[in-house]
Amino acid sequence: MLAKMRAAVWLSEAVLSGLCLVACGSVRPTDVPGKDGGPNGNVVDSGVDAGDGGIPVGGEAISCAGLPRTCGAGGTDSCCNSLEVLGGTFYRSFDKAQDAKSGTTAFPATVSDFRLDRYEVTVGRFRAFVNAGMGTQANPPFTRAGAHANIVGSGWDASWNQSLAADTAALIAALKCSPTLQTWTDEPGANENRPMNCITWFDAMAFCAWDGGYLPTEAEWNYAAAGGAEQRAFPWSVPASSLALDRFHASYYDGTGCVGNGDLDCVLSDLLAVGTTTAGQGRWGHFDLSGNVQEWLLDWMATYVGTCVDCANLAITPNRVIRGGSFGDGAGAIRSGTRLPQAPTARTHLGGVRCARAPSVTVNP
Repeated sequence: MLAKMRAAVWLSEAVLSGLCLVACGSVRPTDVPGKDGGPNGNVVDSGVDAGDGGIPVGGEAISCAGLPRTCGAGGTDSCCNSLEVLGGTFYRSFDKAQDAKSGTTAFPATVSDFRLDRYEVTVGRFRAFVNAGMGTQANPPFTRAGAHANIVGSGWDASWNQSLAADTAALIAALKCSPTLQTWTDEPGANENRPMNCITWFDAMAFCAWDGGYLPTEAEWNYAAAGGAEQRAFPWSVPASSLALDRFHASYYDGTGCVGNGDLDCVLSDLLAVGTTTAGQGRWGHFDLSGNVQEWLLDWMATYVGTCVDCANLAITPNRVIRGGSFGDGAGAIRSGTRLPQAPTARTHLGGVRCARAPSVTVNP
């Protein structure tokens, strides 16, 4: 019976329909890995308050079953709150700051309505995934799980199973990638609302599929961070050209140190509980789209091609796209338009994820 229930979960998002125009992307010469990264120079990646609640019709995501509502600045929101993003057309990797990092208007893209989790995946949510024995070679996602409904071939591929940890014990061991900066703990503790780090692209993809969602496409993530056609420099930038930035907007490296915890050290407390950067909300109410942890995306890294509609680059290259920067990345790396490559097997204390979901009406409980 348990196996059947798990199968139903994996397959719930595995329906494929529609066509996509393949969209790729390029790194601008100024987006050199580690250029703004302070002590993490070897790292490759650089508002409207929607209110509390906003639970999708049909209940919360699986990862929040039984979890108290402790996320957000007030500590009363569901950590699985997933907010509607109204689709539209914008320019990829472009913003209105009009400086060397602003990009160009050469690559328009259109995205349909979708939902994007308000918060990065927390340790508590990922613990539910681990405790369920999921995301390992012993219990991998089903083929096509976690597919984007509008993008053919975007779901789980069975050939990826070998890139997962062998079993739950091996996964837990792998999540301890940094003795001082990993957020995973073997028992629940003070890190439950911190963003989960030390996960590979495969871990991230498997989690979102199990949780009833999918990895956001690069275009979707960029659209949400830029405020759609507003083309914001940072998710919170109003006006869109504003480069205002301090520790109340994001946890990042300011050129002297990591400022998330109010000091200049770079320690675990700079990985803030999700949603506590009160000035950092994006247009649709999302937190931590800049800083805290880098976020894995669906796309393989490649040069942008023309115009795209509901698209992702699924042509294999050496790296996947990662966006948003981290607590150890500088201001340039956490800009809405910045995109950088990361090997999908990379497991670092800077890397995490947030999930996207099919659009649906939301209700406040």
